[in-house]
Amino acid sequence: NPPNPKQGSHNNRNKVSRPIHLKWKRDRLYDRVLTMVLYESCLDANEAVAISMTGRPKNKWRPVPLATVELQKRASRYLRIGSEKLMSSAEELYQQGYISYPRTETEKFRSEFNHMELIGSFQAVGGEFGNYATKLLSDNNFQNPRAGQHDDNAHPPITPAKAVDPESISDRTMRGIYTLVVKHYLACCSRDAIGKQTELT
Repeated sequence: NPPNPKQGSHNNRNKVSRPIHLKWKRDRLYDRVLTMVLYESCLDANEAVAISMTGRPKNKWRPVPLATVELQKRASRYLRIGSEKLMSSAEELYQQGYISYPRTETEKFRSEFNHMELIGSFQAVGGEFGNYATKLLSDNNFQNPRAGQHDDNAHPPITPAKAVDPESISDRTMRGIYTLVVKHYLACCSRDAIGKQTELT
């Protein structure tokens, strides 16, 4: 594949530079020599001329509540933790009262679940979680979590069971898992992300 060179774009209004990811319209090139010629040409050019710009809204839905399978996927992707290590550490977090029971297929909350109380408890933690919790409970930012398709009718989705500063958890693996669970839960209660995808030619 040809390299994707990045070129800084300068915004005259706010004086902020940001990378632009360039992509060849033919997508893939399997000739290594020609690939390097094109790559070096891009590096030498220093500037480019945009002949058109198109944009369209691009939304990203907030995640559904966390079940075991999704926890395993996210822990593998973001924390590089295997399933066996993950579940033993998650069980320990559960035993110590940090998170709810980690073995569940349920992806929906019961109507009586008190989200406001749980989110509000993170305000006292401060830091990243406290700031986000405060923002979530103001200006109508809170949204009831989406309902996933699965429900084992035995255990609720995986959530934080109490609000603590992650740094107070001495075990590194358990700290990472707790942080992941908290972030996922807060994301469930957030508005969908609204953005815009812009293409330059």
